Order: sequence, then C-alpha cells, then structure tokens
Amino acid sequence: MNRKLVVLIILAFVFTMGLGFTAFDTGRICAAPTFESVDFTSAVVTASLLNVRQGPSTNFPIICVLKKNQWVNVLGKIGDWYAIYEPETRCVGTVSGQYIKSASANSKNTTSVKATTPPKSTTGTTKTSAPKVVTTPKGPSAVITTPIKGVSQDDQTLLELVNKARAEAGVGPLQFDEELMKVAKTKAQDMVDNNYFSHQSPTYGSPFDMMRQFGISFKTAGENIAGNRTVEGAFKAWMNSEGHKKNILNSGFNYTGIGIVESSKYGKMLVQQFIGK
Repeated sequence: MNRKLVVLIILAFVFTMGLGFTAFDTGRICAAPTFESVDFTSAVVTASLLNVRQGPSTNFPIICVLKKNQWVNVLGKIGDWYAIYEPETRCVGTVSGQYIKSASANSKNTTSVKATTPPKSTTGTTKTSAPKVVTTPKGPSAVITTPIKGVSQDDQTLLELVNKARAEAGVGPLQFDEELMKVAKTKAQDMVDNNYFSHQSPTYGSPFDMMRQFGISFKTAGENIAGNRTVEGAFKAWMNSEGHKKNILNSGFNYTGIGIVESSKYGKMLVQQFIGK
C-alpha cells in the first residue's frame, strides 16, 4: 500500500468519525482536526500491547493490537496521537504518542517519544510549497506580497478581517499564497458542484490530501469552511467558534488561500485554508 493511499485512509477515518457542524443563523461552519507532518517515518512500539484505534482518542474503537518492539510506519501526527501503518497486517489507524518511539533512536534505553501538542485547532488543514510571496511578515504590520491573480473583493475583505483580528491579538498577518488560493477556490466550487458541506471531498479526499495533489507541502495546516449570505457573517460565525477562532489567530500559520463562490443554498460558500512553513 503506497504512502499516499494510506494517508488518505487514515484521514478518512478521522474525518468520518470526528466531524460535525455548528449552525449560526442561516449559515453553517465546519472545522477539521489539525494534521501535522513528523520528522521521522518509522517507530517502535514500547508498550507490551498497544491498541490501534480508528481515531485519535480512546473513544474510538480498537481495530488491531501491536506488540512491544513491533515496527510501524508513521504517517503524521494528530494532537498527541500518531497516524500509523503496520505493513505486515496492513493495519491503518492511530496510536497514543506515549507508547511509541522513533526507530532512529540510538539506544534501547531512550525514553519514548511523546507527540508535542499542536495548536488546539479543530479546523481544516494546509500545506506549503514555495509560495509566490516575497517575504514572511515578522509582526502584525503591513503585509508585503507580490500581486496575486484572481483575488476577488470578497477574498480581500476576508483577509482584511482576519488580519485585523490577528493584529488585535498581537499575531503577525497572513499573506496570500497563489497556489493555495487555487486549492481553496477549487474546494469551494467542488462543494457547490457536488452538493456537500464537509472537509472530506468525494473528489479530492481530505484537505491535506487535496493540498498534496496540488503540490503543496506544509509543517502545519488548517481549514475553515462556511456557508453564509455574506463574508462578514461567515467571519463572525468563525470568531464565535473556539476551533475556528484558534485557526484564525494561530501564530504558526503565515500563509492562506481563500475560495469564495456563489451558492444557491447558502448565498456564498467559503473556504479558508491556512499553512505554516
């Protein structure tokens, strides 16, 4: 099973089991768990027996059990849990970071590797490739960017609202990433065309997998989606939701892509994707 397919499967587990939505007035918003890349690809089980679960908590069902010193492929990190693939049994799931250690550890006495907790965000996902942006901002001052094609007034309005909130929180502004803009716009149109409202696309899979398909890489990423009559209404709904607000104010994100298309159901379908490099 190739790595890309495995990642798609584990993310499908997470999104299928863990997502919901919150309604605000006539609008709708939704957030996905934050998935992060890791700096090692193999790990060893340190517990006598380790339950592999369908999602990143003990609330999810057990799908297989690993034994001590068993090797697994590590696909990524979701909070304090790791997405893993066990090649012999072809088991794909998540395990607690307390009970595995990097296979590159030099000594058998090395303590187990614990996942660091990423920003507590429940919203979407993002990646980074070489963005067509001049510099990364160092503070909540003016954003320096090269002109980005296809930026609508709605896109600009949302970016200004987001950066104003970030400035008030003492966080540096976001810049448009031209390639991520394409992904966000494609995702928004895909939701309208295929009549769904979810981070998991029937066409492209999870937000993370979709970004990879478009050639974007990232250290950390997120995604907010909304259906609302106005940009301002969607932004207000996000700021009234803890998970969405944390994405907006996350200091680990420095680039964004925004996609806003007309929707007969909601008025506007909005997608904002965030990435940190």
